[in-house]
Amino acid sequence: MATSGKRLGKGIGSLLSNRHGSEEIGGDGKLWIALDQMSPNEEQPRIAVDKGVERLAESLRQHGMMQPIVVTHKPGGGYQILAGERRWRAARLAGLSSVPVVIREGTLSGEERLELALIENVQREDLDPIEKATACARLMKEYGLTQEDVAQKLGFQRSTVANMVRLLELPEEIQADVSRETISSGHARALLKLQGTPLQAQAWKEIRDGGLSVRQAEALCSQVAKKQRPPKHAPRARKPAWAEEYQEKLSRRLGLRAELKLLSRGGAKLVLHFAEIDELGQFGQELGLVSEAEELLES
Repeated sequence: MATSGKRLGKGIGSLLSNRHGSEEIGGDGKLWIALDQMSPNEEQPRIAVDKGVERLAESLRQHGMMQPIVVTHKPGGGYQILAGERRWRAARLAGLSSVPVVIREGTLSGEERLELALIENVQREDLDPIEKATACARLMKEYGLTQEDVAQKLGFQRSTVANMVRLLELPEEIQADVSRETISSGHARALLKLQGTPLQAQAWKEIRDGGLSVRQAEALCSQVAKKQRPPKHAPRARKPAWAEEYQEKLSRRLGLRAELKLLSRGGAKLVLHFAEIDELGQFGQELGLVSEAEELLES
């Protein structure tokens, strides 16, 4: 469903406010909230939310959390995380009881929650290419945005968004390899040249198992794609045996080259070839036909 003409791509700052209210302010001047008062954002674009969480948890144990989590009030109490779910999970793993937050006041639409999570994660490069592609596709499908709209919100070129979303056309097993970084998005885009062909899986395995570079993968897929193209002029279908035999008999009987053409709609066409115009006249006489000129002479 599309929004009612309201532009949302103004960045994180325009979506946030920080009214303290009754929340506790720490000695560092930041607003702190207990971890058990927060719940994840259902619009979170991340698929593998636990990727790198242990490493981040160790960093939080040593240095604490430097960047606040963005939350909003939930109608029934507590807070919903808008941006920073990965840090929230890492904080729980690190044994922290509370974290600094920025509270976004007011009601957010699903599009605004997804946009905010996208901006934070994409700009921090926390999402893998498939997660980014899935989130961009959701913005377009669920909220009626164009590729240009999504590109403006995320600060990308439209072609960048188009290339990301096209990755979702690949089979799931290839997408999984991109998410695991077994192959790069560049390798995956090369494989798109073979989309819908039986040789795509073969090329994918050759790229993955052979450790091909992106340039080598592009050359391989281009070479395979050329072999898949049909010839410019498809060979004519061979006539049935009975048609060939009938054609030969006509040629012998008439003393002319006869060509029998079978029509797609079920009929047939007979073509007689005359080497000279005199042959045509002779043939007409044999059929009892005379030309208009001969009729005038006879009269």
